[in-house]
Amino acid sequence: MRSLKETTKSLINKVKNNKDYQAIIENFTALSILNAINYILPLVTFPYLVRVLGVEKFGLLSFAQSVVAYFTLLTSYGFYLTGVQQIALRRESKEESGRILSSILGAKIFLTFVGFLILSLLVFSIPMFKRNALIYFLCFTAVLSEAINPNWFFRGIEKMRYMIILAIVSKIMYIIAVFLFVKSGEDYIIVPLLVSITAFAANALGIRIAHSVLGYKITIPKLGEVFWQIKDGYTIFLSQVAINLYTNTNTVLLGFLGGTSAVGYYSAVQKIISILLGFFVLIQQAVFPFSNRVIAQSEKDALKLFKNLTYLIGACSLAISIVIFLLSPLLVKLILGPKYLPSVPTLRILAFLPFIVSISQIFGILIMVPMGYKKEFMKILWSASIVSIILSLLLVPALKQNGTAISSVLTETFVSLSMLVFVRKIRAL
Repeated sequence: MRSLKETTKSLINKVKNNKDYQAIIENFTALSILNAINYILPLVTFPYLVRVLGVEKFGLLSFAQSVVAYFTLLTSYGFYLTGVQQIALRRESKEESGRILSSILGAKIFLTFVGFLILSLLVFSIPMFKRNALIYFLCFTAVLSEAINPNWFFRGIEKMRYMIILAIVSKIMYIIAVFLFVKSGEDYIIVPLLVSITAFAANALGIRIAHSVLGYKITIPKLGEVFWQIKDGYTIFLSQVAINLYTNTNTVLLGFLGGTSAVGYYSAVQKIISILLGFFVLIQQAVFPFSNRVIAQSEKDALKLFKNLTYLIGACSLAISIVIFLLSPLLVKLILGPKYLPSVPTLRILAFLPFIVSISQIFGILIMVPMGYKKEFMKILWSASIVSIILSLLLVPALKQNGTAISSVLTETFVSLSMLVFVRKIRAL
């Protein structure tokens, strides 16, 4: 048998001599930096905001952002996957890549307009929304910045460094703005505006880089190209709607059934979990372009790779979940402050999400989607949405934020197990 040293040395040599593995490592490194920027830098402002705004105002802001998240989803559509796929397969041709970039930007702008019309109708017809109409429209400005977000394009051409530069510019501007302008609970109204202005400036710069620096021609797309992109991303969009229904809708239902204070407690600890989940999302994003290529070449070799990846990521994520569970009181006190101590049980329930979600990321995004099982992938997520809504309606009225947390964990468990069973059934993984 080969020694551990020999095995490790052999693996390192393979990585050094294999351009695909090098690309994955480079992508992972770049996305790790990006993830650190997107999740760690806001930690500078997050503890400040939850303390200054207070549970009630932070809850109202979180509720409004959760409502507007549906429209952000509509605008982003399925392009973060379908756009990357198209660019990754045609990146040798700047002309074709430029057409893809232009048509997707056109589709996102069109979907943003549709979203604004729907939001306006909701705000002026639902009393709960109408009472705080301004906060919903201010939160919607984030959708405008999403419309011109070029990150999917930079991922497709594997120029991750531009994403890093843009993220640094955006987050630093946001941090400075928060400490300059947010001084009391009443300033909650300007927080979404600060988020949107800084993000829009960075994304506009990104489009400029793609066009002027990298030489990808951006033109006014034909209507046929725009609607083709919408049609192409439809299945992925529906799957994202399903995901949103069992993640974001939990918060919205909590707002209706439990009030904004319950939303404040839940959203605060959920933010802690989302920071950790971001690590596993970046693994998926780094591997996804390679996953499409390797599965197209050999499904058998790809499945061997993902089997080992599942064991490795599963072990790491389980360890993280256990640590969160044990340190929940300390984390809440240090990050959120004493006023949020009632949310400790909620954090302990959510602590197991990193382990559960990391498994579904591998079996869903990295295996089922590239293999062409998009419809089956979507069916699982829609089933999960139904499960989530039923659980929330049953649990939230009595348990409030803890009921939402239980619903989230049970739903994510359903998703992971369903995907695992499906992949094992079709390929005996």
